[in-house]
This record gives sequence, C-alpha cells and structure tokens, in this order.
Amino acid sequence: MAEAKSGLDITTIREDFPILKREIHGRPLVYLDNAATSQTPQQVIDVIVDYYSRYNANIHRGVHTLSQEATVAYENARQTLQRHFNARKAYEIIFTSGTTHSINLVANGFTGFLKKGDELLVSAMEHHSNIVPWQMLCEKTGATLKVIPMNTRGELVMETFHDLLNENTRLVFCNHVSNALGTINPIEEIIEAAHAVGAAVLIDGAQSAPHMKVDLQALDVDFYTVSAHKVCGPTGIGMLYGKEEWLNRMPPYQ
Repeated sequence: MAEAKSGLDITTIREDFPILKREIHGRPLVYLDNAATSQTPQQVIDVIVDYYSRYNANIHRGVHTLSQEATVAYENARQTLQRHFNARKAYEIIFTSGTTHSINLVANGFTGFLKKGDELLVSAMEHHSNIVPWQMLCEKTGATLKVIPMNTRGELVMETFHDLLNENTRLVFCNHVSNALGTINPIEEIIEAAHAVGAAVLIDGAQSAPHMKVDLQALDVDFYTVSAHKVCGPTGIGMLYGKEEWLNRMPPYQ
C-alpha cells in the first residue's frame, strides 16, 4: 500500500512546540486534542515573554512610554486580525476572553431588542456556549428559541431551516464547523436566507478559524467569534467580530 504524504515536515513543525519535547510514560508526547486546545509554539511564547519583560503597562490609559508602546502593540494586533479575517474596520474586532465570552456579550446586547413573539433559531449541533445564552435570553425577553434539526449524516436539515425562517425571526446562530462532528455547515446559504427576512446571524468560528481562510466581508455575517487557544494562541483571549452598525446599536456590556 502506498504511503500517503501530506507534504508537511512534521519533525520541523514539532520543533516549534516545546511541550512536545516532553515524554509521557517514557515515550515522546503525541498530542491529538488540538480541536479542544492547540499547543503553543515557541514564537508565541517568545512574544508573550517579550511583552511582560519589556513594556507591560496599561493600554489606552497612560501617556508614559510603556503605556504608549503597549497601546500601539495592542492596536497592531487588532489590525492584524482585521487583515486576516478581512473585516471592514479595525474597530469591528473586539477582544474578549474567548468564544463563550463573545457569544454572551452579543446575547446581553440583544436583551433590549427582543420581545414576546420574536424568534431565535439555533442549530442542533451547537456547543453549549452557543445554546445556553440564547435560552437565558429567551427567558428574559419572552422570545422563542427554535432548533434547526440535523439528519443521521450529521448535516443540518436545510429544508427545515428555510421553513422555520419567517418575519418574526430576529437572530440565527450556527457554528461554521462542528466541534463534535467536523461538519462544515453551509453558512453562506444560512446568512443569505436569514438576511432576506431581516434576521441577524452569529457564526461560531472556533473550529473553522484554525482550518480555513475566513473572509468576513464576503460572508456578510453580522457576528463571528474565535478563540485564540484553538489557533496556537494563548488561553484566555478571543475575538468577536461585529458589523459596525450592530456594534453602534448595542448598549455597553461592561
């Protein structure tokens, strides 16, 4: 049998990750849980150490040298994300503690926009972090949460999705790639159909960001969430993309 070749130099790639030099039970560590949390390469560790070693200070809060340097680095990071995800404006990139925080931030912001009779749609394959906040939001506002089912192949039943959409639909939530199944959802179709009835769309991109190029302007999505710890970044930080018009409408969360 011919051996499949990926074209990747695995040995060289492993050298970037110091944790992989560990041995477990006398054998070299093999880590296969990247969908939950990816390991951190030396390049990222070096940048974190450099920050705390040379210019750790409050951002946007001081006029002294360290504060100014930290602020520039912070905003440069925002612009890097803007370019990578092709957001229209750098300030549409909001730093959060991760995908869960990002989703809860949006849910809190929509509290004043919903009322009894409004409907929210969520897919059946969501992570709990993209289910529970909307259940709580419905309890607060009287809105109704409806579920887009999936079939035995682990795919969303798009016919039912289109049937569920109506003039009362206010928000649609779906992951780009399922964390449990690996299913790549047809989010372009979901976004277009939702916008046709005036609904906003939040896409959980925690699993898609590490594996595919995401073009936020091409998707025309309203909100998109990412966790750094799944893309070889540090834990405790993430990104919420929000269209400028929605961010201007939503009240402050903190």
